[in-house]
Amino acid sequence: MRSILQDLKYALRQLRKSPGFAAAAVAVLALGLGANIAVFTVLNGIFLRPLPYARPDRIVTVELPNDDPRFFDASMSYANMLQLRDAAGPQVQAAGGFGSSRASVVGPAGRIQIERIDTDTTLFPMLGVQPVMGRAFRAEESQPGRSREIVLSDSAWRRLYNSDPSVLGKSLTIREQAWTIVGVMPRGFAFPFDDDELQVWSPVEIPAGARTSMASDLTLFSAFMRIPDSMTTAQLTDALNRAQARIAKEVSGRPDFPTHVKVTGYQESMNHAVRQPVFLLYVVVIGIWALACLNVTSLLLVRAVGRQREQAVRSALGASRARLLQQSMVESALLSALGAGAGMLLGEGCIKVLWLRIDRELPMTSTIHVDARVCAAMGLLALVTAVVTGVIPALRASSRSVQQSLHGVNSTASAVQVRTRELLVVAQLALTLVFLVGAGLFLRTIEALRQVPLGFSAQNVLTGGITLHLSSNLSNGEPGQVDQVRTMYMPLLDRLRAIPGVKQAALSSVLPMRSEFAIMVRGNLDHKEVPDIQAPSADGRLASAGLVEAMGIPMVRGRFFNADDTASAPAVVVVNQAFVNKYLPGIDPIGHTYSMSKTSDARIVGVIGDVKQGRVTARTVPEIYFCLTQVGPGMPLYGLATAFIEVAIRGNVKADSLRTQFDKVLHDVDPDATTTEVKTIHEAVEDSFGSQLLIARLLETFAGLALMIASVGLYGLLSFAVAQRTREIGLRIALGAPQGNILALVLRRAVLLVAIGLATGGVLAWFAVKLAGGYVYGVQVHDALTFAAVGGLLAAASFFAAWLPARRAAAVDPIIALRSE
Repeated sequence: MRSILQDLKYALRQLRKSPGFAAAAVAVLALGLGANIAVFTVLNGIFLRPLPYARPDRIVTVELPNDDPRFFDASMSYANMLQLRDAAGPQVQAAGGFGSSRASVVGPAGRIQIERIDTDTTLFPMLGVQPVMGRAFRAEESQPGRSREIVLSDSAWRRLYNSDPSVLGKSLTIREQAWTIVGVMPRGFAFPFDDDELQVWSPVEIPAGARTSMASDLTLFSAFMRIPDSMTTAQLTDALNRAQARIAKEVSGRPDFPTHVKVTGYQESMNHAVRQPVFLLYVVVIGIWALACLNVTSLLLVRAVGRQREQAVRSALGASRARLLQQSMVESALLSALGAGAGMLLGEGCIKVLWLRIDRELPMTSTIHVDARVCAAMGLLALVTAVVTGVIPALRASSRSVQQSLHGVNSTASAVQVRTRELLVVAQLALTLVFLVGAGLFLRTIEALRQVPLGFSAQNVLTGGITLHLSSNLSNGEPGQVDQVRTMYMPLLDRLRAIPGVKQAALSSVLPMRSEFAIMVRGNLDHKEVPDIQAPSADGRLASAGLVEAMGIPMVRGRFFNADDTASAPAVVVVNQAFVNKYLPGIDPIGHTYSMSKTSDARIVGVIGDVKQGRVTARTVPEIYFCLTQVGPGMPLYGLATAFIEVAIRGNVKADSLRTQFDKVLHDVDPDATTTEVKTIHEAVEDSFGSQLLIARLLETFAGLALMIASVGLYGLLSFAVAQRTREIGLRIALGAPQGNILALVLRRAVLLVAIGLATGGVLAWFAVKLAGGYVYGVQVHDALTFAAVGGLLAAASFFAAWLPARRAAAVDPIIALRSE
C-alpha cells in the first residue's frame, strides 16, 4: 500500500509537469465515460431500477389483444377478470384498472390539476404496498351507494395540503363532489407508474351483476395480476389462455369475443417500445468509450517513449519490472479516475441538456437520475478503462533494454511502438466512420420524415386536449339531459375565436399527430345491405366547423361543416380521399348516404385530402367525420364528445404566444377544465418521429465527439513523429530539400493511415448499419451518398489534423534542429 501511495504522489507530480498531456487525456476520457454515464443513467432508470412495489418482477398486465395496431386492446369486463383470476389458482392476486379522469382542484398553491384513478379495492394489496398514513380501501367500499373515499399520492398530499399530518378524514372536492381522505401512499409510489400527473385513487363502484355478467358496462383498461413464486409467467399464460378459450365458448352471440390473452410484465409493458432504441444507443456509447481508450493509449505510448531514460535509470537503481508496471498502472488509474469524475459531471449535464427530448420520447422519466447503481457502474468502467489504457504502455515501457535506453543518443520509438500507435489511430478512424455513417443515416431519416406530405399546414397552430366539467348550475342535477356540446363547447369556440391574433379555432375528437387513438365505425352506403364484415368501415371522428381552416386541410370537393349544420338540420358527414378510393372509386361521392343504423342516415357533403394522423410513416386509412353540433345526448357518439375533445387554434401570430390566452379562456368557461399536452402542431409532428429523433440527436453528438477524438489522435501521432524526426528533417532541409518534399514526407504516411482507416471503417459500417435497419426511413442503410459524404468529412478533418504538424515540419530551422542533438 505504501508503494502505491508513493506511485500516486509521483503520478500527480508528473501530471503537473505535463499539463497539456494531462488535460488532453482527462478530456478524452471524460467524453467517453460521460457519454456512457448519460445513456446508462437512462437505461438504468427505465429498465433496471425496480418499480416501487413488492417484488415488482412478479406483477404482470393481462389484456385481450386487438389485431389492429391502430386500436386499443379490447376491453375486458370485470367478470372476465374474476373468472381468469379464479382459473389461475387461489394464490394469484388480481386487480383491475378502470380508467382515470383529470380534474382541477384548489390547493394552498392555487389551482392544481390532478388525476383521479378508479381502481379495484384489491390494488394496493396486489402491489404489496400500504399507505404510510391511514389505510387502504376496504372490500365493502366498492359497493354502490357507499360514501366516497380517496387515497392521496405523496406528491398530491404535499402540494394540496402542505404535508399536513392531520389530513386524514378531511374532504377533498373534485368536480363538485366531496371525497373523504382515508390514506396517503409512500413517497415515490405511483400507479400507473409512467404517469406524471398528481395522482389520487378511489374505489370504483361495482354493481352486483358486474361480477358475473360478461356484458356488463363495467370494463377495465387493463387487468393486473401478481404471479406466485410457485408459478412461472409461461404457466400463468397457459392457464389464462385455456380459461379465456372456455369463456369465449360460453359467451353467446359474440363470435368475435377474444379467445386468448396477452400477458406482459408490468415494467416491460411500459418500456417495451423503447427497448431497442435505448440499447442501440448504449452500443454506440460503448464504441465511443472504446475510441477514447484507444486515443488515451496512444497518448500514453507517446509519453512512455519520452520517459525511456527515466525508466532505465529506475531499473538500473534496482526497481523490478513489476514495480515499473505498477507505477505505470497507477498513473493510468489516476487519469481514469480524473476522467470518471469529469465524465460524471459531463453525463449529468448531457441529460439536463437533452431532458426535454428525453421526457417527451421515453417512458418512466421520473426514475432517470444518478443513483448507487450508476455510480457503481461508473467505478467499474473507470477501473476497466485504467487497465485497458494502461496495460500496453506499461508493458512497452518496462520491456525496453536498460543498456539501450541509457546509451541511446535520443529517446526514440522503436518500429514496434510506431506500428502500435499507427494501428491505434487506424482503429480510431474506423470507429469514427461507423459513428458518422450512423449519424448520417439518421439525419437523412429525419429530413425524409420532415419532407413527407402531412396533408395539413403546421404553421402557427396550437393544439391541446381538453376535458370540461358540466357544473350542477347548468345540469340542474341531471347532466344526461343537458347538451354539453351546445352549452359549453360552442361558447368556448366563440371565446377562442375572439382572442386577438386567432385566425380560426375548431374542435375534434382526434387531431392529426396528437394521438393514435381511433374509433372504428361500420355502416352501409346508400342503404345497400351487405354482410357486416364487408360493410364500409372507417376511423370515426367528430369535428366542428372550421377544422379544415384551423388545420389547413385542403377540400378535394364539396364542403366542410358550417353554421347551418345544426342538430335540427339533416345529418351530414365528410369523408377523406382514402374512403372514396376504397368504397366509391370513380364516382362523385357528394350526395351519397352513409348509415350506421336504419335510423341514422347522413349525407356525404364533402371530401377532404388525406391527412397523416398518428405517425408520418403510417399509411392513410379511410376516415369519416361527423358534425359535432349534430351530436346530442342519447346519440351513439355523444359519450365520445363529452369525455374528451381536442382543440386546434390557428393564429396570425406564433402559436406559442397563444398559450396563456388559451388557458385563460378555457378556465373562464370552466374553472374545473383540465388540459393534456398543450403544444404546437409542429411540436406534435416532431414528437411523432418518436425514438428516431432522439437517436438522431444523440448520434449527431456522439459522432461529433468521435470525429474530434480521432482527429486529435491523428494530430498527436504525427506531431510526435515530427518531433522524433526533427534532426532528420533539419538535415534534409540543410541539404536542399524543398518545403514541398518535407510536407509530402509527413502527409504521405498520414494519407496511408487515413486510407486504411476509411477502408476498414467502411467495411465495419456496412455490417453495423444493419442494426439500425428498423429505424431508417426514406434512405437505404447502405446509401452510397451517405457513405461518401461522411467519408469525405472524415478525410477532410484528418487532412487538417495532419496538415498542422506537416507545416510545422516544413518550417523547421536546420541549424536549431541539428544543434539540439
